[in-house]
Amino acid sequence: MLKKIIAPIKNNKGQQTVEFILMLGVIVSAILLFFSLFHKELAGGFFTIVGYVLT
Repeated sequence: MLKKIIAPIKNNKGQQTVEFILMLGVIVSAILLFFSLFHKELAGGFFTIVGYVLT
């Protein structure tokens, strides 16, 4: 009976999935924060490069 209770706790596959989802969430949040803080500078740099390419 005790083995049935402990078996899901010892399962590393579920733990790895949760850790992967948490890491992915942190990375996506950091990228979104970066783009929200610097969107004007990024857009300006992009259009400057496009201007140089087209002229």
